[in-house]
Amino acid sequence: MDNKVILKSLCVFGIAFFMVFSLMLSFIPQADAGFASVTITDVRQTELHPGDTKEVTVTVKNNGGRDAKDIRLAFQGTDKISVIGPTVAQLNTLNSWHSKDVVITVYVKEEAQNGIYSLPVACSWRDLYLDPAKGHVITNKTKEQLGISFNVIGAEVLNIGDITTDPSDIKPGDENVELTVDIENSGEAAAKDVEAKLLSNEDFKPSWSGTDRSYIGRLNSGDSKEATFHVDVSDEIESNTYSIPLRIRYKDTSGKEYETMRSVEILVEPKPEFEIVSHYTVPETLNAGDNAVKLHVKVKNVGSENAESVSVRITDEADVPFDYDVKSDYVGNLKVGDAREAVLEFDVKKKAEPKEYPQGIEIRCTGDRDLGDDTVYVFDEQILLAVSSGSSSSGFSVPGFGVLFALIALVFAFVMRRKGL
Repeated sequence: MDNKVILKSLCVFGIAFFMVFSLMLSFIPQADAGFASVTITDVRQTELHPGDTKEVTVTVKNNGGRDAKDIRLAFQGTDKISVIGPTVAQLNTLNSWHSKDVVITVYVKEEAQNGIYSLPVACSWRDLYLDPAKGHVITNKTKEQLGISFNVIGAEVLNIGDITTDPSDIKPGDENVELTVDIENSGEAAAKDVEAKLLSNEDFKPSWSGTDRSYIGRLNSGDSKEATFHVDVSDEIESNTYSIPLRIRYKDTSGKEYETMRSVEILVEPKPEFEIVSHYTVPETLNAGDNAVKLHVKVKNVGSENAESVSVRITDEADVPFDYDVKSDYVGNLKVGDAREAVLEFDVKKKAEPKEYPQGIEIRCTGDRDLGDDTVYVFDEQILLAVSSGSSSSGFSVPGFGVLFALIALVFAFVMRRKGL
């Protein structure tokens, strides 16, 4: 091979080497093109509450002039905030000036106080570049300590504390019962414009307008204030423990409105209750001037507790033409469901007008002492007593005497007719 051929071959080889070398330079950044710089530029969902478990999106960006390879982010927890599940995120490539999102799950412990909490992130990556001085590709590994921060804001948690009543022993039929309820903020944030409303029903009704509402105002974390309500208890309610719904409305410090439901537990204790099941007089028909009229009144314990020392008494009424010689009668003890008769006695005034008269009856008893109830109960009932249009000339009447007299007269007339008289 002559020298010209050798020279031509060398020229071709040199041109080819130059082209390959130029192509390599187009793919590998030069040393003076800068370096890769991985950082965290954004965190979405930075506001958390104690006890939260939330997905958080972390934006990772390469702010450098070289591409980054094998990016590794290790999220390191603290005693109050930590990552649940995978704690390491791996990215194969992050081109220069480009970014990618990484999703992690963050847990905040219940006892975390309000404040800013940082989560350390150990970051490492490699970048490749051609060093002209050395004439080959250099691998550069970099480690950085990064971090992300979260604002932990405690939520408002409103609960019911102590409940007191006046009277302390609630009975069926009680009116204007005062309920005092402690509203507590056991959360980590303040609540404002707190208002409580007792959701009354047929068993518990507001004593008067507005007594089922109580405005409390602001409750800081750990504070407690009293809410006061007044209710009337139904006469027909049975002795039992009742749960009255309580609606609490409030706002957080930013003005967002919330509503929570709680309940007030109320014990209604047993109580004797009476009704008049029947009454009649002897004589059955009352006339002006009748004397020594017997009034029979039958009372029954329809309550939920045995009654002791039951007595029935006439109450004084205006414009009632009756003078009572026996105004009260002792009935004794009556168990629930038992009935017994009281007998009273009165005279009808001679000038009594023929019409119906309302007569008040008072039933008095004590509670069941075996249950520790020594309360004196008084029940007011009413009956109607009618004075007929007839009169009693003698001032004395015998029940059924008129009918008997008419019967005797008929028999006498029949006998006399048979005798031909």
